[in-house]
Amino acid sequence: MFKLIKIIIGVNLISYALMFFIMFLNIFNLGFGIKDYFFHIITNIETLLIIPGIGFIWHALHTKKSMI
Repeated sequence: MFKLIKIIIGVNLISYALMFFIMFLNIFNLGFGIKDYFFHIITNIETLLIIPGIGFIWHALHTKKSMI
């Protein structure tokens, strides 16, 4: 049960972060370059949520089921 919850939380965090990756593509329309785009992604909290999202999914898939 907890594995499913961790996977759902991870998928939600990743989709939230990817939404901001796509939203920040509008920076190119304002005349900024790829360097500015990556700097904006690295310094923004919302885009960094992809890291714990991947961690939640990885941990849920690689934990063994306890025998209680």
